[in-house]
Amino acid sequence: MKKIFLIPGFKQKTNDIMFLHLKTFLKKINFEVFPVPINWNYKTMTDYVSEFKEFYNKNKGNDDNYILGFSYGAVIALMTAEDLKPNKIYLCSLSPDFKEDLIDMKPWILKYIGKRRCEEIKKRSGIEIAKELNTPAVVFYGEKEAEKFPDIKKRCEETARYAKNTKLVIVKNAPHDISHPEYITALKKELYKITK
Repeated sequence: MKKIFLIPGFKQKTNDIMFLHLKTFLKKINFEVFPVPINWNYKTMTDYVSEFKEFYNKNKGNDDNYILGFSYGAVIALMTAEDLKPNKIYLCSLSPDFKEDLIDMKPWILKYIGKRRCEEIKKRSGIEIAKELNTPAVVFYGEKEAEKFPDIKKRCEETARYAKNTKLVIVKNAPHDISHPEYITALKKELYKITK
């Protein structure tokens, strides 16, 4: 059976209502769904990556493993893909959480993510990670999201440009919300391809 690991965004949980439609759909097309429990408080990206790797290795199948991350969860998916070697990753609204993004970060965002996480951002390059990515990937961002958060658009487009086997999907009218109807439609379209 195909297994898919769902990594939520910062401070979110995969049992939040916004992931309900996605989980229902994935089960319907015969995926075994693994909502990833991330302990967000007082930790950094290094901790999240380590937590996820442990969870993935404990639950992965012999083949047919997929990872879908939203926002901060997409950063975790991107950063672990080369180590974990899933069949494919789905990066939804990839957060601008790399050293190339620091210049555009607003003060309130820096404050929100905190000093230790900001220090860590300086040590990782989104461009370098994308260039080293061999795992097939689909990168999504919403049109409305891009208007409100141009740095998300930039990170998604740069990742798609530098990664070898990557498709970019711009979701019509969608904000930064994985449960938005257009976002769900775009995800379904890409996820259906695995079942064929």
